Amino acid sequence: MEGMTTARQAILLAEDDPDIAELIAECLQGEGYAVTVATDANGAVATLGTKTFALVLTDAFADRGPGATQWAEVERIRHAAGATPTIICTAHRAQDFPDFAARGFAAMLSKPFDLDYLLALIARLIAQPEANLPAGESAQRHAPPSRQTGARC
Repeated sequence: MEGMTTARQAILLAEDDPDIAELIAECLQGEGYAVTVATDANGAVATLGTKTFALVLTDAFADRGPGATQWAEVERIRHAAGATPTIICTAHRAQDFPDFAARGFAAMLSKPFDLDYLLALIARLIAQPEANLPAGESAQRHAPPSRQTGARC
């Protein structure tokens, strides 16, 4: 069939909020991605040790609070991902993660984020994993509420 691919790109979604995980997974699956969900850093790291992914999308795990402990959790995931592009998503302020790019993350999104923007970002990162994103790519993007992570797609 024209326009269809035979292999689905695999994405690891590390998200501890089941509602957000379900929403994002459904949206990604609707775009043809194969999604594996991990509910914490340990699960994400273990999964990365057994399977190859085109991209990793990780929560900053709000229960850890901003700071060194939270960085340790997401950096474990990023390091386990190796060269795989990794996007960090957080309900915390962008100021809490000022050096995300220097730490090897491809992008950072503040929740709630624009799902259409996320899909475009993922497609671009998978197509060109080493692409250098402009500084503005880390900013929260706005869309009508029906397309943000706070609502159903």
